[in-house]
Amino acid sequence: MSFETDKPVSDELTEEQRRPTDVANGEAGLADLRRIIVESESVSAILPSAIRKSSRRDQSLAAATLPIVEENIRQSAQRNPRVLAEAIFPIIGPAVRKAIAEALGQMVQSLNQTLDHSFSPEGVKWRLEAMRTGKPFAEVVLLHTLLYRVEQVFLIHKETGVMLQHVSVDPSAAEDGDMVSAMLTAIQDFVHDSFKESEDATLDALKVRDLSVWIEYGPDAILAAVIRGNAPLALRETLVEAIEEIEFDFDGELENFRGDPSVFEPARPILERCLRLQLGESAATKSKVLTPFNILASGLLVVLIVAGFFWIRDAYRWSGFVTRLRHEPGFVVAESERGFFTHSISGLRDDLAADPEAIRAEFKLDSDDVAQDWRPFQAVIAPFVVERAKRLLSPPATMSLSFADGVLYGDGAASREWIAEARKLAPALNGVKSFEIGPSAARSAIESQHLSFVCGSTEFTIADPTAMLTLQFEDLFRSAASAGASVKVEIVGSADPTGTDDFNASISNARAEKVKSDVLSRSTYLKDLAGRLAPVGVGAENAGSDCAVRFRVIWEDK
Repeated sequence: MSFETDKPVSDELTEEQRRPTDVANGEAGLADLRRIIVESESVSAILPSAIRKSSRRDQSLAAATLPIVEENIRQSAQRNPRVLAEAIFPIIGPAVRKAIAEALGQMVQSLNQTLDHSFSPEGVKWRLEAMRTGKPFAEVVLLHTLLYRVEQVFLIHKETGVMLQHVSVDPSAAEDGDMVSAMLTAIQDFVHDSFKESEDATLDALKVRDLSVWIEYGPDAILAAVIRGNAPLALRETLVEAIEEIEFDFDGELENFRGDPSVFEPARPILERCLRLQLGESAATKSKVLTPFNILASGLLVVLIVAGFFWIRDAYRWSGFVTRLRHEPGFVVAESERGFFTHSISGLRDDLAADPEAIRAEFKLDSDDVAQDWRPFQAVIAPFVVERAKRLLSPPATMSLSFADGVLYGDGAASREWIAEARKLAPALNGVKSFEIGPSAARSAIESQHLSFVCGSTEFTIADPTAMLTLQFEDLFRSAASAGASVKVEIVGSADPTGTDDFNASISNARAEKVKSDVLSRSTYLKDLAGRLAPVGVGAENAGSDCAVRFRVIWEDK
């Protein structure tokens, strides 16, 4: 080691010449350093300044001296605990109060936020009390409802005072657990040293405002419970059982404890069982039930229930009424609105549809509560079309009407005149495109025909009698096709008995052929069915025969 001076060294000196000077300077520097270290006055003069400079530069000095300081405090606490207790006595009370107050503050705040949104007779009364006394609302609630609650439980090593485990109803309280544990240990040592009644004298309980701390001792551990309210003595048994169970389950860990509290983590369930809570009835609950507020609230509840019943019943009836009209033939519901007092419905109604007032009465709706607005229209549905056709056509009793796919069908016996009139008027009905005769009516209409001829010739007695007959033949064959039947028509010609048999046979056959020829000439549809028209001449075989043509329909269902 060498010390260099501020004097410049000549470049002309050799290495051998400079070496004695360096050695002399180094020995002088060591002597000065030895003198500074040995002389305490010199060290005391420069040490504070050096420490301040080191702390401003970095934390290396604090990190280096921390283990020494901790070990000195631990040895001092073991050798003479009274010194440490007397030193921290002025801050014990405020520290404990602050730790517990902060732990409870968050719980009280959460409870207050919950009750802020509730409305009850008790809540109103307690808020008035809080305003009158100046206390926080949550504190008033706790005073009225809480018998007691164990809010924190500490497990402390008896010999060292180190906190082994800590459980709390408020997780944030765990941050102050070590400080509270240290305060409890210090208070215990202080009481033990100050009140020496016996060697086994211990502090069993202490009280800080509204909080109590119950302490139970084991051979190697201490259990301390922070309690709010008035706990029953039975809670002591719970704490004793907990400390006994911990002493039994962790006997080796407690006896050989070396400062690692993590080995006592399995003891947390035992401590959590000590976090008891018991609520009592509030003064408002214990008071009479028949208070003005309760009577008013009950009355309002009854009114709401009754109003709700009638509202739901009215909604059910109105819904049924509207649904019924939507499915009722002849109605088209355009709008429906349910009001608080009156309802309205509007749309289209066929004059043949059911009476809406009768339907309203069926659902027990008051006529003053339902406003109806129906505009007339004609519904194209079979029952209504048939009813309007009966009014317009006035069919005979032997004729039945039906409607399908735009066609009005007439089936049964009817005169040629009525059928002709029906063909003209039926298309005037809404939804009717044409009028057709059914199988029975077509058969009856043809078989009732009787075409007269001038005797001794093939001339008709009236002009153009086959025009209507052609239409009747078309109706017959179309109705047979719709019914899936096979039909054949015999055209039977006859003669009077004045002529010879051969003449009568010839003239009757000629008359039948003439009717067939005239009919086929009038209808393209019937030309394809010419084979189903069979002319037959019978002469004057039958008594009372005359100069005419009649028809016989042969109907065969397939």
